[in-house]
Amino acid sequence: MIISTTNDSIILKKIFMHKIYCRLFVGFLFVLGTVGANAQVTVTNPGNTTPGLAGTYGTLAAAITDLNLQTAISGPVTITLNPANPQTASVGGYSINPILTGASAVNTITFEGSANTITAGLQTAGSNIDAVFKIIGSDYITIQNFIMQENPGNTVTATGATNTMTEWGVALLRVSLTDGAQNNTIQNNTISLNRTYANSFAVYSNVRHSATVPGTTADITAASGANNNNKVYGNIINNVNNGIVFVGSGTAGFFDTGNDIGGSSAGTGNTLSNWGSNTPNSGVFISVSGTVWGIFVNQQTGLNVSYNSLTSATGFVATSFRGIFNDFSVLSPTGTFTNSFTNNTITLNSANTSGTFEC
Repeated sequence: MIISTTNDSIILKKIFMHKIYCRLFVGFLFVLGTVGANAQVTVTNPGNTTPGLAGTYGTLAAAITDLNLQTAISGPVTITLNPANPQTASVGGYSINPILTGASAVNTITFEGSANTITAGLQTAGSNIDAVFKIIGSDYITIQNFIMQENPGNTVTATGATNTMTEWGVALLRVSLTDGAQNNTIQNNTISLNRTYANSFAVYSNVRHSATVPGTTADITAASGANNNNKVYGNIINNVNNGIVFVGSGTAGFFDTGNDIGGSSAGTGNTLSNWGSNTPNSGVFISVSGTVWGIFVNQQTGLNVSYNSLTSATGFVATSFRGIFNDFSVLSPTGTFTNSFTNNTITLNSANTSGTFEC
C-alpha cells in the first residue's frame, strides 16, 4: 500500500511537470511566431549608423522614421523590405532626410524594394508636394527595385485646390539653401502614376524651391545647395504626364553638375512609355517647362542623358510636344563643360497638326 501511494505520487508529479513544460514550450513558439510575422524590414549592418538602427522593423515607414534620427554613418547599410510585403506610403510620401556625417561612396544607405509594390498614400486635397519617396537633402541614398503606383483612391485630377493626386514618384529636394541632395541613385524601379493628372512626374529634382512650396522661387545660395551627381538608371516609367526632370539653380556658379540619366549602356537606360497628355503641367513648379515632354533638364552642366527609350502615349494633342528638352531658361552658362545626349530612342505619337514638335 505504501509503495503504491509513492508510485502514484511520482506518476502524478511527472504528469504535472510534463504539462508545465508543454505549456511553456507552446508559449515560446507563439512569441517567436509573432516576432517573425511583424519583421517586414531587415537591416544589414545596423550598427554602422549612430546612434544605431534596429535589426528589424514592422514597416518601411518605421525604418525610415528611425533612419531620420541617425546622425553619422561609418559603413554601408541596407534596409530591405522583405519579399511579399507591399506597403502604403505615408500621406505626402516617405520623407528620407537624415544628414549623416561620414556619408560617402562607401558609407551608403540602400533601400532594397525586393519587387514590393508601394502604393501612394491618400493625399491631402490641394497639395502639390506629394510623392511616394522624397530624398530631402540626404546624400548617398539608393532606392532600388520598388514598384511605385498611384493610390486608386486618389481620383481628383484638377490642378488646383481640389486635386488629390500624387505629383512625384521620387523627388530629390534640397533641405536648405546650402544643402542639396547629392550622389543619390534611383535605379531599377517601376514607376506608374496617372498621366491624366497634368502634374504627375516620375522622377523630379529641383533646387529653385523649398521642399514644401514648389510655386515660390527660393533659389540656393551656395554650390553645396545643388543636387549634384545623382543617377537615374534602369527604371521602367509609364502612365505619367512628365517623365524625368532636373532643374538646377538660376545663379551663376551654382548650376547642378554631374547628374546622369541613363548611364553608359542599354542596361542602365530608362524606359519611358505611355507618357504625356493633352495638358502640360500647370507651371506651379519653378523653372519647369510648361510643355509636354519625356525628359526635361534645365540649368545643368556635366550632364549625361543616354540610352533611354521614350515612347509617348497616343492620340492626344499638345501645343508643344518634346521628347528630350535641354534648356537654360534662367541664365546662360559660361565656361567649358560637356552635356552628352547619346543613344536615346524617341517615339512621339501625337495628333498634332501644328505647334512645336521636337524629338
